[in-house]
Amino acid sequence: MQETSEKKRRFSCLSDIGTARKNNEDAAYSANSQYGALLVVADGMGGHRKGEMASKIVVDELSIDFASIRHAYGPERALRFLKKGLKKANKRIYKLSLSGEDYKEMGTTAVCAFITPEKTIVCNIGDSRCYLYSKENGLTRITIDQTYVELLFETGKITKSEMKTHPQRNLLINAIGINPDLNEIQERTIDNTNYDILLLCSDGLYNAVSEEKIAEILSSYEEASSLCQKLIQEALANKGTDNIAVSLWENF
Repeated sequence: MQETSEKKRRFSCLSDIGTARKNNEDAAYSANSQYGALLVVADGMGGHRKGEMASKIVVDELSIDFASIRHAYGPERALRFLKKGLKKANKRIYKLSLSGEDYKEMGTTAVCAFITPEKTIVCNIGDSRCYLYSKENGLTRITIDQTYVELLFETGKITKSEMKTHPQRNLLINAIGINPDLNEIQERTIDNTNYDILLLCSDGLYNAVSEEKIAEILSSYEEASSLCQKLIQEALANKGTDNIAVSLWENF
């Protein structure tokens, strides 16, 4: 289990290999500065450490550029920052995937958030998610999974309950690194007053822990690192076989 956090806990992140995998292809990142905050979760795919490399590339591209920021970003510039970093990662991963059999079919999902003084910008590709939590509204998912079953549900071809057992429920229709250009980036702009806690996570969390339980854990309003640990531990207690990653920001 690996953790990234600071002594003052408004933000934290954590990833874990889960109970069955041989390596951890999930990556999580969180950082704060006087110019804003950045959170990232990426869930790699491809096996044989290819997914691990792909998710690391996403985190590296965004985190290195974030560390070089020297002035505050507004919402529009924050969105450009996220999209530029994701597209740079896509080009690197796609190029690697064509370089030989060792890298064939590598890719990753990604969800990231840039918190500016008044707005939060969220971008996602694939099925990693962003949730908002507040006492008033409870837990709200603000991202839409870019999966085959989500598409079937959105077009009325299957019900929500059928999504959980559909034989192709893990099939992505978008990911970073699978095409030369990254065009289908979902984006959301949220007022900072609309949430108390922002949570990014991979499917290893929400497939193992119900949204009701996630909300219960967040409702304790504990320190960010403690909340991350409790979310991971709940997934492990539920025999979560997949890798798990969470990144969390407290807005209170």
